[in-house]
Amino acid sequence: MSKLHLHRVFGAFSVFVLISLSCGLSIDFGQTAPTAAPFQLPTGIAPATAEIIPTAQPQQPLATEAVIPTLETDSVTTELPSDLAAEVRNYYEMGYLPFQNGKLYVLDDFSRSSLPSKIFDFSRTGQEAQDFALWADIELDSKGSTTYPNYTGCGFAYRVQNNSDGYTAILTNNAVRMGYCKNGMTQCELFGTTFGTGEVNVRNGTKAKFLLTINKDVAHVLVDGALVGQYTLFTTKLLGMGEIYFGAVSDLNGGYWSNCQISNVRVWESIP
Repeated sequence: MSKLHLHRVFGAFSVFVLISLSCGLSIDFGQTAPTAAPFQLPTGIAPATAEIIPTAQPQQPLATEAVIPTLETDSVTTELPSDLAAEVRNYYEMGYLPFQNGKLYVLDDFSRSSLPSKIFDFSRTGQEAQDFALWADIELDSKGSTTYPNYTGCGFAYRVQNNSDGYTAILTNNAVRMGYCKNGMTQCELFGTTFGTGEVNVRNGTKAKFLLTINKDVAHVLVDGALVGQYTLFTTKLLGMGEIYFGAVSDLNGGYWSNCQISNVRVWESIP
């Protein structure tokens, strides 16, 4: 083959290679291109890790004095009177009240010295509350039977609704009668204690220190500082706001009745 022919063949081949490369064609020269090996750290060197710097431990809060419940009025917030502050805090810690703070109301005294013509005699106070502690001095003058169902005594109705359904807490000479009333507070049924006996020993002509606490569906009654009983109220109704009434239970025709004096009445409405 002449040199001129070889030169033409080589030139044609070079042109073919350039065209193939420009068109993205692959040319197999009988060898496979080596693939890149995956990167590996040299033996003995641990992978780099992010350094976690511990955060500073939070400082313990400074000890503070126990929170004192507050008395709220329309424009002023002052401390609850000292004779009640410790009691409110204690009842809150014991679960008798849902909140430690609230509002204090002082109610008028109540006197019933004339015999009523109806068995359930209730007088409105105009004060409403949902969960609360109520303190009062109650002086009884009872005649006749004070045992269920023929009982007579004095105390309170509470959470009384517009339809006159409500609960009662009546102190007698020998027990605290808790119940539920309907039909204009004329039909009342009693329920017993879930803890405690509910029994007391209150003589006529003496002032008994009466305390009633309400927390949602649980009521507690203390007389002269001693727990008389715990009571479970309805869990599906009468859990909201309602009015507080003075109450007396008597049956003149049945031969049993009570005259009573209720004084020094204070209501602590437990609110957030």
